[in-house]
Formats: sequence, C-alpha cells, structure tokens
Amino acid sequence: MKNNKVIGDSQHGFTKGKSCLTNVMAFCDRVTALVDNGRANDVIYLDLSKAFDTVPHNIFVSKLERHGFDECTTWWIRNWLDGHTQRVAVSGLMSKWRSATRGISQRLILGLVLFNIFAGNVDIGIECALCKFADNIKLCAVVDMLEGRDATQRDHDRGTSDLP
Repeated sequence: MKNNKVIGDSQHGFTKGKSCLTNVMAFCDRVTALVDNGRANDVIYLDLSKAFDTVPHNIFVSKLERHGFDECTTWWIRNWLDGHTQRVAVSGLMSKWRSATRGISQRLILGLVLFNIFAGNVDIGIECALCKFADNIKLCAVVDMLEGRDATQRDHDRGTSDLP
C-alpha cells in the first residue's frame, strides 16, 4: 500500500504514526499560517454520515484491483466482505435475512484500514489543504478572490463524488 500511495498523507485515522491529535495539529498549522499572512480562508468540515455502512463491496473491490492489489489479496478481501447477512428487528418482529452488499466493519482493524483504502482517492485533484480522520474530512482554501471560493466548491464536489 505504501508503494502505490493507496492511503494519502492527509489521512490521519488508523494510520501508523498518525492520530486525531496529528490531524488537528496539521490542520490548525495550515489555517494559522494563512491567517498570520493576512489571507482569508474558507474551511469546510465534512462528517460522512454512515460512511462505513454504505461502502458498496463491488466498487471497493474494483478499487483494490485498480490500485494493483494482487489477485489473491483481492479475492481474500472479497470473501471477507461477502457472505454476511443481516436482518432488522423491530418490537420483537424480525425481517428475512438478506445478503449484505454494503458496509465495512468499524469494529475490526482490517475494516478501518479497508475504509482508508476506499476513501484514499479523495485527495486526487484537490487544490485545497485536506485533512482526513477516517470518515471526517476538513478542507481549507485561500479565498481572497471569487476564484478561491469557486476552487473550494470544486474541491468539495470532486472529493466527495466517489464516496457513499
């Protein structure tokens, strides 16, 4: 994963040597530097609702293939994701069991790493400063002129278009 830059430097969640604290510090350093230089900036905070629960397995596996994961690893992860079933219980009534074709477990380290891989391409083509911690994203951009605001909106749209 390191050789193929699957998880970008902006990801601080569930990444060796990075944490919630490094995420906040990196982002605050960027914003503080802009303010110290008298630059106006916009900040967008995104908390992707149900992000782990909505990852489509088929799209995730195709991302693994595009990143150059070998066939054996891709097959193993596909098998780990597939075969789960779920049902809903309300007031003692149970629905039928259904195959789960979406979602990555947040309770296992593998699930957290897989989500980082899934969200790894959020950085591509982004002009703004970007900091991620799992499913939380912060964008910061200089907005001294109208072009800066437009770039911030483009980055927001580009960065979230491939996420659930």
